[in-house]
Amino acid sequence: MSNTIFPGSTLGIIGINRNGVAMIAAAKKAGFNVGVYVDRSQPDITKMADFTIDGAYNDKQKLTEFGEACDAIIYQTPNIDSTVIRFLGQYAAIPQGINGLEIVQDRLMERAFLDQININIAPYVTVIGLDDVYQSIDSIGYPALLKPIQRGIGEQSMMIKRQSDITRAADFIDTGTYLLESWIDHTAEYTLTAACANGEVEIFPLAQLEYNEDRQLISVASPAEVADDMLQEMHRIIKSVADSLQYTGVFSVNFYVTSTGTLYVKNIELGLTSIANVYDNTTNVDQYEQQLRASVGMPLHVIRQLQTTLLMIIRNYQSVAIRRQWLLKNNWKFRFFNSDTDTADPAGILGF
Repeated sequence: MSNTIFPGSTLGIIGINRNGVAMIAAAKKAGFNVGVYVDRSQPDITKMADFTIDGAYNDKQKLTEFGEACDAIIYQTPNIDSTVIRFLGQYAAIPQGINGLEIVQDRLMERAFLDQININIAPYVTVIGLDDVYQSIDSIGYPALLKPIQRGIGEQSMMIKRQSDITRAADFIDTGTYLLESWIDHTAEYTLTAACANGEVEIFPLAQLEYNEDRQLISVASPAEVADDMLQEMHRIIKSVADSLQYTGVFSVNFYVTSTGTLYVKNIELGLTSIANVYDNTTNVDQYEQQLRASVGMPLHVIRQLQTTLLMIIRNYQSVAIRRQWLLKNNWKFRFFNSDTDTADPAGILGF
């Protein structure tokens, strides 16, 4: 019971994004006070919170103020450096833990973790310069992806389709270690989302993802139909991750499936995702309530599928067209983020 917090306590949220409004609402509905820490003002997202602290992630004075004001703190996304979370852990409980965050923020650690629990991933090598890329590309093959080891906001990866592309990597590789990974030519992408706490693992229905040529998410369909043996293997994988990651809360495992039916794990994603918003209408409980329950020490809801759902991403350039559907569709549900963060970008997400 030491990790349990009750209504009336203060739950802090850091690493907030557009899904933060729903997370704050879930916590408020359950009777918690909510504090939010942001590195830049986002009033359209944080206005429902009881208090907001604006400060840099290296501002120890403001982080201390935030930590001392909270009984427990969750990171909504894994984009906050684990050293920040460790610092906050001096002042408040960190229900999700730090071990899982450290693993997923470092691609090399993540792949070593997946290797250790016998999960199939794309071949990879570590490189620190162009010479390493030239020496390693034959074993990895074309096409390949060059990625920074450290995950974070603003990071980029580079596709190497032929030897002549390697010279362009000179501007991409500056300092540090990079991952050179085989690109898996696949016919489908899936996400399996689960919540875990105190040895419990509750798994949401499988979701299938559709992207456009620019790798922008178009739609999420759930439950996705795959062969029984493949679904069983996906469930085995996500349970293995839950058992070994030392993490409490909602997380997802992303998969590639090739034309021959080979299953690869793309990555692990901690926290709340836009993809998992499909469960707002697919199941009896959404990702936000499961995250809250895991974070405050409540038992997880047993997940039950209610219906088949297709979530369509609405982008800014579709704002006029969607108004007509707003008036016509009696079985569509809409959620708009009411944020002006991405309004200058035609491809920015307006809602779904």
